[in-house]
Amino acid sequence: SIVPPVPIVIDTDIGADPDDAMALAFAVASPEVEVLGVTVVDGDVELRARMAARILGMMGRADIPVFLGERQPMGPGRGPTILGFEGRGLLDLPYSGPESLIDATAAVSWLFQRGQRQPYHLVAIGPLTNVATALRSHATLAVDLLGLTVSGGVFHEALFPQRAREDIRQRGIRVAWPDHNSTASDPDAVLLCARSAISITWITSEITFSVPLHRSTLQSLPVSSWVTQALLGMTDAWSVWWQRNTWTTDPEEDSALQSTSTFLHDPLAIASLFPNSWLQLESQALEYKIEDGVFRMYPTSCQEADAHANVSVSVDGRSFGREFLDRLMERLED
Repeated sequence: SIVPPVPIVIDTDIGADPDDAMALAFAVASPEVEVLGVTVVDGDVELRARMAARILGMMGRADIPVFLGERQPMGPGRGPTILGFEGRGLLDLPYSGPESLIDATAAVSWLFQRGQRQPYHLVAIGPLTNVATALRSHATLAVDLLGLTVSGGVFHEALFPQRAREDIRQRGIRVAWPDHNSTASDPDAVLLCARSAISITWITSEITFSVPLHRSTLQSLPVSSWVTQALLGMTDAWSVWWQRNTWTTDPEEDSALQSTSTFLHDPLAIASLFPNSWLQLESQALEYKIEDGVFRMYPTSCQEADAHANVSVSVDGRSFGREFLDRLMERLED
């Protein structure tokens, strides 16, 4: 029998790192999910909305609306984060095709209103400020949602590459913590969401760092496609910054990691919503807290748990990378 697609809303901080744009494209190319709308968060939300509206239009889904969300974190954190080259490779293309409508309704209000009309699954691939603000303003949203999937969090710190763990020890968690979105940008918002009544799945960053993307992968997509051109341009801009400013600059780091252009962090969060053979999740009793300025989660007993949640524990990065490419290829060749 045919299984109907899962209705989803994507909450994103689409910007310098191309993985958000890749996640939007991947979601549109995946028949297992139906994207009802996209909300943007963090800092210059007008710019982020323009990026989301354009990539959706390039993917042939200008019918999906985009909503402006919160600019500032709920509490202390790294956000808002603007690196200065957001939109490069995407907004500077001479594209004149259709783009999604940037709706005047505030994202927080729309998240609640849309949930009242139809339950949906919320996929958060940016700081959780929009989600937490909506939950604080509308307590019933936690009941209306089918679930919350978060791209971020850390469960097995030992699975980070050795150089990343050394960087944390040398510079401290607050500065060097690799999971930017969900544990460092707005930890107060994450804690509020984590302790809510929502069923949560954590696609944790130590797992998503196991899914590298190399530029050559994108080069195999149809060269005439606006999406291909945009993703290549965004990836080129990002990889220059990444190699200069992160732990991958260590000359002793694995050569495959050195050649990485970006990671498929956010597309993997989308993929967790449908049956697959690459991602392993486990149900865990978790304790949540804020330590050294970042949100942390720890396994604990059922009696002492703040909540139970699904947590990513392993991924076959090579297989998922092929699936990501195949889905985009099929969509762009239509």
